[in-house]
Amino acid sequence: MNKHKGFTLFELMLVIMLMGLLVSSVKFPSLGQEPFDQVDQQSKKVAALINLASEYAVLNNALLGFSVTESSYIFLMFDGKKWNRIEEAPFTENELEPDIKIELMLDGLEWQSQNLLSAVEWIDEEALEQSSEQTEEEKKLSFPQIFILSSGEVSPFDLNISYDNGFDTPITFKVRGEFVAPVLVLDPKQIAEL
Repeated sequence: MNKHKGFTLFELMLVIMLMGLLVSSVKFPSLGQEPFDQVDQQSKKVAALINLASEYAVLNNALLGFSVTESSYIFLMFDGKKWNRIEEAPFTENELEPDIKIELMLDGLEWQSQNLLSAVEWIDEEALEQSSEQTEEEKKLSFPQIFILSSGEVSPFDLNISYDNGFDTPITFKVRGEFVAPVLVLDPKQIAEL
């Protein structure tokens, strides 16, 4: 009888197929952060900065503002005549990662008529005239969309921070301010429950 030493072609193909299935089920760590973690970290950073700005405003008896564009945000301080960018860390301009976007929502929030924010005139006519020479993004960053008063009061807002690269399912966290600090961070599960 002639004994074969080795494997048949069928046995080799079966082993290769099983190895392929095992390798495809293993998830290799990526070099960058996961999108969920990126958005979570950015949302917590924005919330922490707004809370810190509220404390700064109280301690320094200052009027602060917060402005956003789709890809950046900045803090402003009112000097009695006009709004100026804050150039000291951590309140300097922050650029976001390319796939992370910010959307500010001011409409649809309940507004109380008896609050400090409703009693103040904020529009500087001179600043509006000068802003006609600026680009749309510079205009957005030169006047606050969210106000942080020296009392610690914060104008109400919803700030959606999203990751959307066009391929994966979009991930959105919400930073919510409701008149007083601290502002809240809501994850996608908490947003769905609203």
